[in-house]
Amino acid sequence: MIRFIVLLVLLPFSISYYAQYFGFDRVDSIHVIENNLSLDFPWVGGLNSVQFSTIHLNNDSFEDLFVFDRTGNKILTFINNGTSYQYAPEYETMFPELKSWVLLRDYNCDGKKDIFSYVSGGIGLWKNTSSGNGLSFVKVTSPYIESHQYNSVTNLFVSKVDVPDINDIDGDGDLDVLTFGVLGSRLEYHKNLRAELGYDCDSVIYELKNSCWGHFTETGANTNVCNLFDTCSTASNVPNPEKEQLKHTGSTILSLDLNNDGVRDILLGDVSFNNIIALYNDNSGVNLNSSMVSQDSAFPTYDVPIDINIFPATFYEDVDNDGIKDLLASPDVKNNSDNQNSVWLYKNTGTNTLPIFNFVEDNFLQNKMVEYGRSAYPVLLDYNNDGLTDLFVSSFGVYDPSIPEKYVSKIALYQNTGTATQPEFTLVTDDFANLSGLGLGKALYPAFGDIDGDTDIDLFLGNYNGNIFYFENTSNDASVLIYGTIFTIVQDDSGNNIDVGAASKPTLYDLNNDGDLDLVVGEESGNLNYFENVGSSTSYTFRLQSETFGGVEVSEWWTTIGNSVPLFIEGDNNETQLLVGSKKGDVFHYHNIDNNLSGNFTPKDTIRVVNEGPAGAPALAFLNNDVYPDMIIGNERGGLSFFYGKEGTAPNAIVENEFHSNWRIYPNPAKDLFYISSSNKPHKGTLTVFNSLGEIILSHSTIPTSVSAKEWENGFYLVVIKTVSGTEVKKLLKY
Repeated sequence: MIRFIVLLVLLPFSISYYAQYFGFDRVDSIHVIENNLSLDFPWVGGLNSVQFSTIHLNNDSFEDLFVFDRTGNKILTFINNGTSYQYAPEYETMFPELKSWVLLRDYNCDGKKDIFSYVSGGIGLWKNTSSGNGLSFVKVTSPYIESHQYNSVTNLFVSKVDVPDINDIDGDGDLDVLTFGVLGSRLEYHKNLRAELGYDCDSVIYELKNSCWGHFTETGANTNVCNLFDTCSTASNVPNPEKEQLKHTGSTILSLDLNNDGVRDILLGDVSFNNIIALYNDNSGVNLNSSMVSQDSAFPTYDVPIDINIFPATFYEDVDNDGIKDLLASPDVKNNSDNQNSVWLYKNTGTNTLPIFNFVEDNFLQNKMVEYGRSAYPVLLDYNNDGLTDLFVSSFGVYDPSIPEKYVSKIALYQNTGTATQPEFTLVTDDFANLSGLGLGKALYPAFGDIDGDTDIDLFLGNYNGNIFYFENTSNDASVLIYGTIFTIVQDDSGNNIDVGAASKPTLYDLNNDGDLDLVVGEESGNLNYFENVGSSTSYTFRLQSETFGGVEVSEWWTTIGNSVPLFIEGDNNETQLLVGSKKGDVFHYHNIDNNLSGNFTPKDTIRVVNEGPAGAPALAFLNNDVYPDMIIGNERGGLSFFYGKEGTAPNAIVENEFHSNWRIYPNPAKDLFYISSSNKPHKGTLTVFNSLGEIILSHSTIPTSVSAKEWENGFYLVVIKTVSGTEVKKLLKY
């Protein structure tokens, strides 16, 4: 029987396992209890800067919830059962890869929500081609939506930092666009001429009809209060038009009828401010040179005004199933903004055309999941010596602009109150040992181990500044950890404070098998630093042996940021192996470590956990009493995901099946269309296509007979076909 090894003297969280490779299955049923309440979906992974739309995912009578987080461009899907939401990650991979902003709207009158999203230069459009219970999308723009403007046809520009408004502005049954221009501080109205020209619903034909819609301008000064009744004559109103226009750096737009006059008003967010401006239109018509006649600079002034630090965006969707659209607000930047209480919900107690918004909560959905702001770091340890592995969660921090660090970093402790075969985690404290009050900075990261040979667990703590702090456990009770407020900065054998530059992530492990714990530290650059303990098991002395330990480097080729998070494990035949989390989100697995501490380690495989998001931080332990290690992984959105381990040949990695294949793709290489055929009929299963970076670019819940690769970039792709008979992977060259 394989078991979780807890050696208080030496290896407080060493793992032994037999499997040659890792395999994992996502599990969302493990209970997490906070304040005596069981969280509805604890393992979603957190929310930071989110956008909301509704869509039918499972073909029932309720519209489900589509959530897009700018942090990591993460799609999250929730099934609506009529009274509550259930997290349903199985739908997430059915959407194409999307970036920056996403709005789901039905553009072609078929009752199915299509995708409008950012592409370089403007707006991309994906048609919803779903049928039955399958969900699929096909891109219909090449590469972006165009608009007739200034005597030419060119891209309908939307900045990647903005959120445009895509709605039926003029009430003719098709979708128009409101957006700020390339340089302007004025709102452009791009009218969809599909209805007027008599084209069918699948058409989108845009023309710039008004370059100063609503007759207002953003001031670009120390306030986001707008100038109303602007005649749009730059000669008479703007002394220096180019300079004035360049002040626009980011806005979010939502059009809706706020006062039941039949004309759409505007909720406007600005990149530099916390509030939402409500602009009220007159009732003379949508494009008849109508003007915004009044504004509310702290909307809604009649209730709790929106106050999100910083750059709020608003969304208008029915999220409580009463048939009336509610208002949601969230920041539109992925970092340096509110990140724990960052989803504001206002219930609409009025109507869809005369809304009355009443504040409900500032953590919609977030209050039902494990959520610690930015970049969660899980660590597993039996802290109370009861035989069950408990969970510590630290993070980069919760955003707080009132302090110099801008982030408050704490460590939460969840006790495992389940059983050996069924874990359950109950929050004990969200500020373990009151560490947040000691002035240690942000991005606190714990490493536990008996460094002084007294058979209890001491604490090493990394931070964003690159240092490491040591706390001695002064408890006389094996079931209690006491660290107090006295700490020392860990130094090397020359008396210099250990400083790896930024984002130190320490771990303790006896690498040279000499009976004491050595120190390995990950850092922002993506490499590993090895400090050998040249002291003893009772008195540590660390000597730097390598700043490029094992040749490990987890940053991407285009950046110097890798955010390495090391974790050593004990594999087959007591072989030391290494897992390293990364900025990208993948977890890299290495072996050939024993007796090779001065050489390069050998990559074994890569654990790619279905796009949980960037800044992956892994923790492994045996949590359900089988022979496979289980994993909890943190991500940049500040939450966690849970996976049960299983045997795998190359876990979550892709192994191409060239022999005994039932499937054929042709022509290969392909320039445009390629076909899929099989000796087995019918085609029952799923199809997923990955690019060379391992990103999903296409996902079908059924296996099509043909796929268009026309819009794909040239290069190699992996086509993954899953059926009840197994999984086959084919290489495809697009040229």
